[in-house]
Amino acid sequence: MLSFRVALASVLLVSAGAAGAWQVGGAPGTLGTLSAGCEDLSAEPITYGMQYDLPGSGLPDEILDIHDIWLAGGCVGCHNQTAMGELRLDDPQFGGSQLVAVSSFRDPLRLRVKPNDPLNSLLYAQINCMPPVEFPLMPPQDGDDIVRIPRRLRAMVYDWIAQGARGVDGDGNPLSEVLFRDSLEATR
Repeated sequence: MLSFRVALASVLLVSAGAAGAWQVGGAPGTLGTLSAGCEDLSAEPITYGMQYDLPGSGLPDEILDIHDIWLAGGCVGCHNQTAMGELRLDDPQFGGSQLVAVSSFRDPLRLRVKPNDPLNSLLYAQINCMPPVEFPLMPPQDGDDIVRIPRRLRAMVYDWIAQGARGVDGDGNPLSEVLFRDSLEATR
């Protein structure tokens, strides 16, 4: 049984690599793998069921959702009412709708968050990898020093994107069309 799982994982990895090859032009999110030089987050535990904003969440308690990560990671220091980078993360009613399946203002062919595909999501590339040169690291570098939000928070962002970048719309309905069953597992 273990050898079957290893073989299946190998086939999936090879398929994913072929699917991530660079393409010329195309629809938003189809340019190929955005992320290069990513820090390995595999030692962090997988967080299942991450959503954008849950009722009753918010700091200083434990991190329950993606909006809490923006608060804990200091992202709202710049991405607030001033909408630095045309992105507002301080208010959950704006943040999710400005991230998921939305093109970057710098390059309309790059999606900020491509559901189910962290390696092709600009957000993940900026917080954990070396994004394309036209996009800055997030948070911005401090001189020559690369500053990162904590590994655990970056891993939670990865899990949220990999699991479909779930959230709720203005009426409280799920934004994601992704369903998970007990027999499916996410991996990093």
